[in-house]
Amino acid sequence: MRRYYLLLGILIITFAGTFLVLIVRSNQISMLDLLKKEARSFLSIVALAQKNSIFAEANLEDQIVDNLINIVNSLNEIGWTKENLEKFSRNFNLNSVIVMNLFNRRVIARVGDPVELALERMGSEDKLSFHYFNFRNEKFIRFIYRIDSYLVQIELSAEEVKRFSNEFGISRILNELGANPAIKYLALQDTKGIILATPGLRQLSRIENDPALKNLLERKTESIRIINFEEKKVLEVAQPFIVDENVLGVFRIGMNLDNYYQHIKTTNLQLIFIFLILILIIFLLIFFSLRYERIYNLQEVFSKILGAIDEGIILVDKKSKIIAHNKMFCFLTELEEEAILNKDYFKLFTNDPFSVKIVMNEGRVVEEEKEIFKRVLKWATYPLFDQKKKVNGTISIIRDVTKARKFEKEQEERERLQFLGNLVANFAHEIKNPLNGLSIAAQRINREFPSENPEYCFLTSTIVREIDSLNRVVNDFLSLVRPRIKEKYPFNLSALIKDIITLIQEPAKKKGIKIKMGIEEKVEFTGDAEEIKRAILNIVLNAIESVSERTGKVEVNLRREEKEILIEVGDNGPGISEEIKDKIFEPYFTTRRGGTGLGLYIAKKIIKDYNGRIVLKSTPGTGSVFTIHLPV
Repeated sequence: MRRYYLLLGILIITFAGTFLVLIVRSNQISMLDLLKKEARSFLSIVALAQKNSIFAEANLEDQIVDNLINIVNSLNEIGWTKENLEKFSRNFNLNSVIVMNLFNRRVIARVGDPVELALERMGSEDKLSFHYFNFRNEKFIRFIYRIDSYLVQIELSAEEVKRFSNEFGISRILNELGANPAIKYLALQDTKGIILATPGLRQLSRIENDPALKNLLERKTESIRIINFEEKKVLEVAQPFIVDENVLGVFRIGMNLDNYYQHIKTTNLQLIFIFLILILIIFLLIFFSLRYERIYNLQEVFSKILGAIDEGIILVDKKSKIIAHNKMFCFLTELEEEAILNKDYFKLFTNDPFSVKIVMNEGRVVEEEKEIFKRVLKWATYPLFDQKKKVNGTISIIRDVTKARKFEKEQEERERLQFLGNLVANFAHEIKNPLNGLSIAAQRINREFPSENPEYCFLTSTIVREIDSLNRVVNDFLSLVRPRIKEKYPFNLSALIKDIITLIQEPAKKKGIKIKMGIEEKVEFTGDAEEIKRAILNIVLNAIESVSERTGKVEVNLRREEKEILIEVGDNGPGISEEIKDKIFEPYFTTRRGGTGLGLYIAKKIIKDYNGRIVLKSTPGTGSVFTIHLPV
């Protein structure tokens, strides 16, 4: 009998040791895979930013050239007088304008002092010349254009192009990534050397000396490897940088592996510690089993062993009693230890979240992933058999994958916003050029053909105003994907909300909707008042729309708490069903005819920029309450 128990103990130790090793190894592989995904994500963002920067600067240059051509055409129509040149120079911030008659090669008009008179270098067949030059540490544009029998040279500041490059270029992103301790380096490299890199990067292996990088360029594939960098191991992910099917170089990113190796060291020590304790427990079990003594404290000992494991574990015997669990299981289920141990599993968990009943009845392993206990849990329940091969209980191993799934969802959101950004940028480029042309034409009509007719003046000013309105709409679309940093300053939030109520009070009254408010006085907040007003107004208008087809009411409340400001917007509309609660903050999602689906999305985006959040509570048939939480 002793030999039998000894052999059984050895088998259990072997199985448990193998099981623990597999768990630790699985965690290590998962951690390395997560680093690879993170590296790919960084490379994807940087590569897309570089492509967008190239295309955006080209589009900006095209727009500048178009505007300059329009200026030259306008001057050609109204005459090359000094007065006209001075007027256009003031209106469009031109440094100098030189006009030459091509027949006698004489300058017929000029304004300002050019850095260089480059008209003579213009080829006889050339229509246009556009290039940058530096003068006294500043960047300028020299534009030469041939029109009819004249050659026109314009010099102007290139600060707008420089500002655009600094604000949206790749250098800013590289500086931010270089400050990330998880990234050792990130560089764009070609066969000649390093093109762009994070600050502090001194050198990298050249492509011609690195077989892996040469193979990457030849096959246009990805390279993943662990290499030595500055006497430390790094995970390097390299991808070809391709624009219009042309390979421009290789993006290389080195991920810091210090935490990874520290994790391996720690888990190995934990594994040895757990294994030694497990051996001790097995021999204790054998000792007490040989003397036919019941073991009542096994759960506590077993719980301490499993406390060092990242997964939650629960054991249920054949009588449905919970005989053991670890602290991680308590953490995942948000239950106290006393509320679990020795309790009936099916009474404690009436919906059987871990499929214990199926495993008990069918004796098979059940694996599943679902959202329970406010987390995304991936679990597997295994049957435990006695000597007669009958199910004697179950063991469930639960892993919290909430962060991993959130990361995947955020990655999908980033990819969607990247696509949306390209779409909106192309749309804006296509529509803003005609709008600018219309605006210039309308201003010229008003300026060159003045009239005292009030209707004529009203119509021309209306054209300009509506064109400006269209430009603002286009800029609103651009702000969804390319937000600009707003100037933050303290303002009276109480007064701002009262202004919003005053703004919508009369339209709501005409629809039979009552507006009620409970505003705490003198609530101050630091931020961009117009942005905050826009977010709150979008939510209030959404509430009004939800009750517009019935006699209803909308209530707006404001109060300040210790660490945050709460703004509540409630209505007695039809409410929002569970099926669409998670969708209403997505762009272009709407349930109303004629809606754009951007109001709530923009509101959430603005509030999120201030590290705030919007919480929705809604019951179908009784109404909805949107609560804005703004940290103080």
